[in-house]
Amino acid sequence: MNSPAYQPLPRPPHPLPFRLGVTSFVYPDALLPNIRALAPVADDVELVFFESGGESNLPDAAEVRCLADLAAEHALSYTIHFPIDKALGSPSARERQALLDQTLRIIEICRPLQPHGWILHLEGIEPDDTPARVAEWQSDLAHPVQAILAATGDPRRLCIENLGYPFEWCQPILDLAPFSHCLDIGHLWQMQYDWKTHVRNHRAHTRIVHLYGADHTSRHHALTITPAPLAAEFLAALGDYREVLTLETFGYEDTCASLERLIELTQKPR
Repeated sequence: MNSPAYQPLPRPPHPLPFRLGVTSFVYPDALLPNIRALAPVADDVELVFFESGGESNLPDAAEVRCLADLAAEHALSYTIHFPIDKALGSPSARERQALLDQTLRIIEICRPLQPHGWILHLEGIEPDDTPARVAEWQSDLAHPVQAILAATGDPRRLCIENLGYPFEWCQPILDLAPFSHCLDIGHLWQMQYDWKTHVRNHRAHTRIVHLYGADHTSRHHALTITPAPLAAEFLAALGDYREVLTLETFGYEDTCASLERLIELTQKPR
């Protein structure tokens, strides 16, 4: 663990007001080595899974037992991010079913970890799509979302993330059950949506926050590219939020810089 590849992340000198989360892709290594290196610093790790083109990072039963042991040893929790190479609301029934099957398999694999939250993307729509396409997308999502809800068993742990389209389009799905929200502030900043109203409307049922530096691209930058006053204003808008706040960055440099900025913003009056 003394290798430069595992240079430790900075530790907050005082407790943060929320559970600090980072992703499972901080160090250039497999899942378990990342978790072992991150567990002493983070309160939660977002397990980012992929399974595409013959490549997969899904854990086997032995790895899940190791993940559970690390969680117990370090008072660590996990959030599970399902793969995003397919769209759950795709016009293609075959694609919807393929992603549903994949998602249900991941739920079964990770159930022993008792995740803090399962993060669900309702993709398959674009912000300039027609009302007819939006209605079709909403209808197509109903079955897979209900199947995923049945598999997880607790709507409060199934967290619907806001993406690059108006979140109100999700309302027919949100009406199916008392889901939680995964509040991705980067998507709101990137799309120049009214983030203050979104936070005010959805903070009460937010279980996971994703924070990173955002620009006009889809890349997750270090938080340092976001003006410090804007980041501070967002943190203040969260109020007494105590759930998981994940620095959703990938790689050591961006995660370290983001954590240093987060510490700076939370260790002084906002």
